Amino acid sequence: MTIGLNEISLGLGLLGFSCFAWPIYQRLSGKIAAEPLGSGKSLRSPLWWIGFVLTVAAIFLQRIAAQQAAGG
Repeated sequence: MTIGLNEISLGLGLLGFSCFAWPIYQRLSGKIAAEPLGSGKSLRSPLWWIGFVLTVAAIFLQRIAAQQAAGG
């Protein structure tokens, strides 16, 4: 069984989404307190940036896989 670009991009997309969703889940469950409004701390979080980069990489890999499947 070989792993193609579709599977890799799906895995990266799920990992990126989980990096976005984990802090939200933690706040909604009451395990951590939310930052004050307008503080911008969530944008400086390394987890947020990891999620962003993984999601962008997944989108680009999916586009490459779609082009290869189309024969281009």
